Amino acid sequence: MACGFDGFGGNAKLAEVATQTVGYFGCAPARHCVPTKLATGDAMVVYRVDGDWTCGYLLQRDGAGPGWAKSRDIREIRADPAPPLNAWSGAWVNGYGRIVVAASNPPGKLHLEGTAEWHGKGDVVHTGSFSGDAAPDGNHVHIAEGGADSCAVDLTLIGKYMVGDDNNKCGGMNVRFWGVWKRGR
Repeated sequence: MACGFDGFGGNAKLAEVATQTVGYFGCAPARHCVPTKLATGDAMVVYRVDGDWTCGYLLQRDGAGPGWAKSRDIREIRADPAPPLNAWSGAWVNGYGRIVVAASNPPGKLHLEGTAEWHGKGDVVHTGSFSGDAAPDGNHVHIAEGGADSCAVDLTLIGKYMVGDDNNKCGGMNVRFWGVWKRGR
């Protein structure tokens, strides 16, 4: 059975590689697959479990995509269902994207500013951004800049990661705020 892309929704489950292992892209578990080395600490958005294997979005230093890992070689990252506001604060990065989160005034909300780029062939670069204040609901925060046709971003705080999803209306072609975000500079 193939491991297809299943998205980064607000109910995402996250795991990380517990022991160095081999994962597989583009296939059913261990059959006609492209092997890839998974390092301890590599993150994985879990989609489903099939026997001894887990299907999910594998995130590695040099790339990412849907694939399989042995279930025994990964461990679930538990989410705090109600993290304090300061747990969100900081700069978060994902490829060419950056989201800065800080406490907002009035208290109880977060101020979020995001920028992202998509690099195409040659000098083609598309950009996007969002900015605003929002109050978290547990470990989720939703920010929308306007009406139904404007940018909306959903973020979920899971351990030391933030999982993002958007409505594909936050900038130029292929600019997205989805994926797994890590603290950066």
